[in-house]
Amino acid sequence: MPTRPSDAELEEFLTRGMAEVIVREDLAASLRAGDRQLRIKQGFDPTHPNLHLGHAIPLRKMRKLAQWGHEIVLIVGDWTTQIGDPTDKDETRPTMSHDKVMRNAETYIEQFHLIVPREGTRVVFQSEWFGKFGLKDVIDLASRFTTQQMLQREEFRKRLEKKTPIPIKDLLYPLLQAHDSVAIESDVEVGGTDQLFNILAGRELQEQVGQKPQNLLINHLLEGLDGEKMSKSKPKTGIWLTDPPNEIYGKVMSIEDKLMPHYFEWATEMPRKEVNKILGAIGNRELHPKEAKEKLAWQITSELHSPAAADEAKVAFGKQFKEGGLPQDIPTVEVEINGHAEIKIVDLLRDSKIASSRSDALRLVSQGGVKVDGSKASLETMVPTSTEPVIQVGPRKHYRIRWR
Repeated sequence: MPTRPSDAELEEFLTRGMAEVIVREDLAASLRAGDRQLRIKQGFDPTHPNLHLGHAIPLRKMRKLAQWGHEIVLIVGDWTTQIGDPTDKDETRPTMSHDKVMRNAETYIEQFHLIVPREGTRVVFQSEWFGKFGLKDVIDLASRFTTQQMLQREEFRKRLEKKTPIPIKDLLYPLLQAHDSVAIESDVEVGGTDQLFNILAGRELQEQVGQKPQNLLINHLLEGLDGEKMSKSKPKTGIWLTDPPNEIYGKVMSIEDKLMPHYFEWATEMPRKEVNKILGAIGNRELHPKEAKEKLAWQITSELHSPAAADEAKVAFGKQFKEGGLPQDIPTVEVEINGHAEIKIVDLLRDSKIASSRSDALRLVSQGGVKVDGSKASLETMVPTSTEPVIQVGPRKHYRIRWR
């Protein structure tokens, strides 16, 4: 029989990192009663080979449910990935080959288990049921929802306003994800706010076919290094579960100060009382944001690796940045100078491909994010070609320039 959580455990479980819980009263009653094992579902589309720190938020919820004795089902979307989820996109996504999907899925399964235990967990592929689907099944599934329902989705409304095409395959995506819940008869589905439309569709479809509608645990979406939603499609701004300790520590140290409350509350398992104490000390100016961020970086690195690894990462970061040192393995970039004795920093960034374009280079320098040999660059900065300078972009990226 499942373990019954205490009232305090249940309250934190249902609130921490959660944007919505539907239906909270029903789910709380089921967990509190502990009289039957619940089947908990989450699906992942392996569009990219790695999972990021934002994924750890729902995965930790599933780990807790597994510890309480409930069944975990992780669904690999080997079919829906080939369609492409229109979530947060106002244009259609390109399709992916099945071979590429399966290669990505292999890495996903290992990463699932960095957080969710193998015991009590089933990993299933959608092909178990969609591989048997025929045209009649597709038509029957499509008949259960209306076009008006699909067009209520914000992403589709944006396309209509812009007169951007909406392929029929995009309309099928929410239906296929909804059918996953029917196929495994899930009691609870876990997912981010960007998946709410799809998850609600699963709840509705279950009710139509006579199953008890699943309850929903909808988590907040963690921001990446650019301050926007952390995403598999933006590899340079994510903190990845497979990142080495030094990389995780350094990335966390580079986030904006204003994001620390989200990271402390959603991306760590630090006791909430301690989190509130730290955030309160920042607000009262009793704790400097930099010190708080060091605590945060250590905590996240420790949870994803180990306390010893976090200690080593903290020391390495201190040597590299606090003591004015440079990374040991700075990539070298060759730049053609054509005999010039110096070059404008904006042109250097563009010609070296450090910036994607001249306008990107202008933006980086204007925002104060570029240094030449430790000195902040301005738009007027000229870089001499008599030495091999180190260009720093942002808090952590370094490039050594070699002239030719």
